[in-house]
Amino acid sequence: MNDPGKNEKDFFRIVSISTSLALGTMAAFLYSLKDIGHDATLVFTPGTVVVFLIAAAAGWFFWRWVRARNEAGRR
Repeated sequence: MNDPGKNEKDFFRIVSISTSLALGTMAAFLYSLKDIGHDATLVFTPGTVVVFLIAAAAGWFFWRWVRARNEAGRR
């Protein structure tokens, strides 16, 4: 029927992509938020893209680390 290894790979792929997008979006939003004292504005800069990529990579590598630890625990 369904191979548990395939299901686990699919799970980690979905969780990795979801976490990467969520962390990247949140970090980019917070980085872009300016002048919150009066009227909150968003300023899109090249730094916004850099922050998005760094946060997304951090989320992706976190789940790669979790998966590696999970596989090492089975051996």
